[in-house]
Amino acid sequence: MKNREKFAKEILDIACSGGTIAIDKSGNLVDCRDLICTGCTFGKALTCKKDELIPKWCESEYVEKPTITSREKKFLNMLLPKSKYIARDENDKLYVYTEKPKRVIGYWGCPDGSYQISADIFGNMFDFIKWEDEEPWRIEDLKKLECEEYETD
Repeated sequence: MKNREKFAKEILDIACSGGTIAIDKSGNLVDCRDLICTGCTFGKALTCKKDELIPKWCESEYVEKPTITSREKKFLNMLLPKSKYIARDENDKLYVYTEKPKRVIGYWGCPDGSYQISADIFGNMFDFIKWEDEEPWRIEDLKKLECEEYETD
């Protein structure tokens, strides 16, 4: 399913009110008039690229936003403030980083510190985080994801 199909009603509502669609940094579809340009994925500062990027976004495949479990949310909240990123290496091990790591052959490298999240201690977590991800996940962004409240842990 394309984004234009998934969000047809929202796109129509925005267009009928005289607005233009925009996507905020959390991936939500909003009216461009309700967003500061620096908070939009279609533009940066004064360089709006919506005329190029809106058609591309509309024709892109819809990707469902991941959710986190209440256990994962609790884990994120217990991390030290210096913990900034999470990524998975080629061997499926999950790591927390103090700075944005760079992809190296088989792992994400960070000179200032990282530590492995032990599956033996914490179990499987963040299954949607993959080695194939283009960027590591920001912990602050993970905290903003919808939480599955039905989990009983």
